[in-house]
Amino acid sequence: MSIVFYNSEYVDLSDVKISPENRSMNYGDGFFESIKIINSKPFNLSAHYNRFSLACKTLKMNNTFSKNDIVLIVEQLINKNEIINGILKMHVSRTDGGKYCPKSSAIYLLISSSEGGIFDLNNKESLCFYNEEVKSKGKLSNIKSTNALVYVMSSLFANEKEFSNSILFNSDGNIIETSNSNIFILKDGELYTPPNSDGCVEGTMRSWVLSQLKVNKRSLSVSDINNASEIFTTNAINGIISVDKLEEQSFSEFDIANKLQARLIELTSEKKNQ
Repeated sequence: MSIVFYNSEYVDLSDVKISPENRSMNYGDGFFESIKIINSKPFNLSAHYNRFSLACKTLKMNNTFSKNDIVLIVEQLINKNEIINGILKMHVSRTDGGKYCPKSSAIYLLISSSEGGIFDLNNKESLCFYNEEVKSKGKLSNIKSTNALVYVMSSLFANEKEFSNSILFNSDGNIIETSNSNIFILKDGELYTPPNSDGCVEGTMRSWVLSQLKVNKRSLSVSDINNASEIFTTNAINGIISVDKLEEQSFSEFDIANKLQARLIELTSEKKNQ
C-alpha cells in the first residue's frame, strides 16, 4: 500500500482518480518537484518550496499552501509510508475547466513517494550537444513544467548517440543545462554556470552549490565549455555528477565535483546521527 496526499487528503494511491479534463494532461498546465528523502528527512526542502511558490506565481496559480503546510504534509507522508531513503514527487495542476484559457486559478496537489538511495559517489557521465530544438529565455523555462518535451527528445537523442545526457541551448545559441540537470564549468580557475535569464531551470541543487562556492553566473558558449578544465552537472536526486566526456573530448579533472558530493554525503550522514 502506498499513501499519497491528494487534494487535502491522505489516500491510497489506487484510489486516486485523474479526470480526463485534467489541465496538466491536456495543456501542460502544471509543474512538478522531486524531493530527495534521506534518513526520513527531506533534503533542501526550503529551496523546493521557493521554486514551488515561484511556479505558482509564474503560472498565475493560487498557492494556498504555506511552507509550514508543505513541511507537515511531507513529514506525514514520510511517516505513513515508512520512508527511510526515497523520493517525494509533488505534482501540481490547475483545476479542471476551460480550454487554453482556464476558468480557475485553484490547484490540485498530488504528492507521491517512491523508494530510493542516499547520496553516494556517482558514475561519471558523457555529454553530447543537442541542436534539434532550443529553449526560450522566458520565465517559463525556470520552472519544472509538465511540458517537458524538449527534455524527452534530448534524452532520446543522447540515448541514440550512446551518451549519458544532452546539453541544451537557448534561442541565442548559449548553453543552458542538460536534459535533467544544471551545468557548471571550471575555466581558467573560475567556476561558471548559466544565469536564470538564459532559460535554465532554477535547480534546487544548483542553488545549494551557489551557497557553497563562489560561482560566476554568465552566458556560456560552446567555446567556453570546450575549453573548460572541469565540467559537472547537478540535480536534486543524484547531487553532483562529474563529466568525463563531451562529444569526442575527454576530461580528467573532477576535484570540485568530488568535494561537493563528499560534502553532501557528509551533511546527510550528520542528519542521520542527530
